[in-house]
Amino acid sequence: VLLVFAKEDSQSTGFCWACDRAGYKCNVVRTPEAALECFLDKNHEIIVIDQRHSTYFDAETLCRSIRATKSSENAVVVAVAKRPQGNQEENSVRPLIAAGFTRWYIENPSIIACYNELIQLEFGEVRAQFKLRASSTIFTALEQSQESIEITNEDNIIQYVNPTFEVMMGYQREELIGKELTEVPKSDKNKADLLDTINSYIKKGKEWQGMYYGRKRNGDSIQQNVKITPVIGQGGKIRHYVSIKRPCNENKADKSQLCDRVQAESQTGIVV
Repeated sequence: VLLVFAKEDSQSTGFCWACDRAGYKCNVVRTPEAALECFLDKNHEIIVIDQRHSTYFDAETLCRSIRATKSSENAVVVAVAKRPQGNQEENSVRPLIAAGFTRWYIENPSIIACYNELIQLEFGEVRAQFKLRASSTIFTALEQSQESIEITNEDNIIQYVNPTFEVMMGYQREELIGKELTEVPKSDKNKADLLDTINSYIKKGKEWQGMYYGRKRNGDSIQQNVKITPVIGQGGKIRHYVSIKRPCNENKADKSQLCDRVQAESQTGIVV
């Protein structure tokens, strides 16, 4: 946690004690320059900026400076705002959001209030950012995989195919996304009851693996080693099906050519 307070007061002390109680490492700085330097060095997950005293520094400008760095993509930035006095109306949160703040905290120096705020941030925004980072990593792995990958929803609507699938089957992903599997031409080399057998497994949440003939866009059939895995969501309901396909009758030259083409597409975005 990075605390940016121009001067020490009960609010900054409250957050310091709250960090200690929650077991978080905490850095306290007084100036925007020190804040930016410290953040670039430590890559804090939570940044708390005092926005109550504009005479010391401009909190919105500091937030924009932090957001301009690549390291801030997954940081949660909180503005500490003044508590309205009497009948005074609260200020709009829009300028803070426009500056890059994630949320604001109405000043309350109570250690338990600061502690609760930090805990909610950890189990809310911070963990959500962890999931986003993990999702980005998984997506990169899918895009770079040398195996053909196809993802459908529970209604068998195609939601994703990777570059290897495009190269192997001759389709552009734009031709497939949003289509139902039944709309994609099938090879006539498969046994008549094979699809029923596959569905009897995956509809029960079981993985199916075996040989399957896929039909390329040009009409040719290709024998594939296929593994279809149901993805179970909340309540035990199937949310997606992930199909991983690998040609099982290709020679080494074909495999090398396929890998080279996938690599070229992943770097240029052009189908060769």
